[in-house]
Amino acid sequence: MTNAFYEIEIDPETSLPIRIKVTALTGRKGKTRRKGSKIIGGEHAAFHFEYKLSEFGKVAAPKMPRSAQKVLAKLK
Repeated sequence: MTNAFYEIEIDPETSLPIRIKVTALTGRKGKTRRKGSKIIGGEHAAFHFEYKLSEFGKVAAPKMPRSAQKVLAKLK
């Protein structure tokens, strides 16, 4: 069983996302207590991720090796 929750913070001036928070919960089959589709106890793990998007639109394109470029060109 797995549950995921997220929060997205939007900059009111630009209307762009500036922060995303994700919580993922997962439990062992037969060992996790649940209520409906929600994990409420037992054996489970929680993973918390937070992404700050302060460099939105400023990230340079990655440098790709020539051999990888050739492979991608064949896929088009």
